[in-house]
Amino acid sequence: MDEQFMREAADHFTRPWSERRGIESIDRNDAVVLVKVPLNQLSDALAEKAIEFQRNVMGAEIEASGAFVFAYQLVGHPWSIMISGYLPSPSILESSELAQLSKQLGQAVIRLLISDTVNEIGYELFEGGELVECFGGSDGRLTDYSNEYGIQSELYFLSPYLEQGSEAQQTAYFWSRRRQLTAEDIGNVFNFPHQLMLDFDAFDPAIDSRYLLGEYSSRRGRYRVQNPGFGLVLGYDADGRRQEVTSVPDLVRVDYFRF
Repeated sequence: MDEQFMREAADHFTRPWSERRGIESIDRNDAVVLVKVPLNQLSDALAEKAIEFQRNVMGAEIEASGAFVFAYQLVGHPWSIMISGYLPSPSILESSELAQLSKQLGQAVIRLLISDTVNEIGYELFEGGELVECFGGSDGRLTDYSNEYGIQSELYFLSPYLEQGSEAQQTAYFWSRRRQLTAEDIGNVFNFPHQLMLDFDAFDPAIDSRYLLGEYSSRRGRYRVQNPGFGLVLGYDADGRRQEVTSVPDLVRVDYFRF
């Protein structure tokens, strides 16, 4: 890896968190909920339904048991974020609850679903108490989830890799009250949700429970909430020492809710 490439990679990896938008990484399996309100407003709504909650738990210990979520916000971002902490996933993250949350708070809610294991990505957009748009895409065949919402999604077959000499196709389902699209408009199933996030001035930083709880691996117990930062290995110098940079998300606060 040449020096210029390493420098450019390091600059990109450490760019200000307040300026980032879109989806930071799709190399994971995760479900993320974004709500376009300040964290205090989201936390007030969650606290009404939680059986236990703690605000500002960074550096503190929390009990990992049952169904719980973390809610947090990044400095300089208008959206707050919810992530599940333990299986089973709490009902607050289900579609009906998220639709109601969008009505209660009077703002948009996005649920983003990512799986690099099966090469799938999707999202659901709720506004005013209703599902207004949903999308699911895969590098292979995708299971139609239309019946889950009682709607009829449009099926698309995409060929985003033709310029690279590959005839491999992607599959996508799309339904919307807001707009009509062609396969060309969707383009690539992994770029399409990223563009939605950009259009909504939203950002998914790829923070999950494992990041916040360190060695957490779905075992019940007490864990200390932390913000260790993300590391990027650039290579090794002539003496075999690893060259690495770290970027620490600038979090307003992290709150904990058990349901």
